Amino acid sequence: MNTSNLTASNQDQSLSLYYYDGCPFCQMTLKALEQLKQSAESGDALNVELRHIRRQPQYRTELIKQGGKPQVPCLRIDNANGKTQWLYESRDIISFMRRHALADA
Repeated sequence: MNTSNLTASNQDQSLSLYYYDGCPFCQMTLKALEQLKQSAESGDALNVELRHIRRQPQYRTELIKQGGKPQVPCLRIDNANGKTQWLYESRDIISFMRRHALADA
């Protein structure tokens, strides 16, 4: 997916990451998120709500009903204009989070 049309501004968006522990792509995404949070450039700029779809089944239901499929990892991007975007590929999610963290650094 081309993520260049997704804006990366912390003031305009809230982020939620849907995942579960046994998914290797989720683990890769979570590790990247943790590294970004610890980096000096991003500081506290990257705020992502974690939504475990197996521990909290309502998140899996939400993912399917609103996002259209149960695939994880999935980053839900809620924009200030009321529109929600769903980003599914781990590499795209990591790329987006990096740009998001740098935009607010």
